[in-house]
Amino acid sequence: MPIPRVSILFLVAVAVLLAGCGGGGSKSSGGSSPTSTVDLSKVNGITIGNCLNEQDDFLVQPSQTVLTGQSPTGVNFTLTLYKTGLAARHAYKKKNPKTTALVENGVIDFRGNPSPYQGAPPAKISKSDLASIKSCMAKAKG
Repeated sequence: MPIPRVSILFLVAVAVLLAGCGGGGSKSSGGSSPTSTVDLSKVNGITIGNCLNEQDDFLVQPSQTVLTGQSPTGVNFTLTLYKTGLAARHAYKKKNPKTTALVENGVIDFRGNPSPYQGAPPAKISKSDLASIKSCMAKAKG
């Protein structure tokens, strides 16, 4: 049944992209919610999500601080952006390292993915997927 889930995610991502185009948006709530490390008008989850969707064949629902979606290899994940790399490392230490990855100021949680075949461990986000995420984060900063 992965095809219907992918279709739904795709439709949601398209709706979010269309709804987000041209909006003024706000910069920051000033609360303790995670945010990116640079000016939010330039770097945020929407910028990173759009990069992943357009350039690296991810299927991501962009958001200011929490992106959810699927990698090109079919692994579902959530990327949470924090204000600093230190805050991200602190959050990462509280997570299971077998189902979590740290990329700059973001924590990627990929728990709950099914095994690719019977008897195998659950699917993990690949090194190339992590490299794509890191690349989009770097592009968003520059």
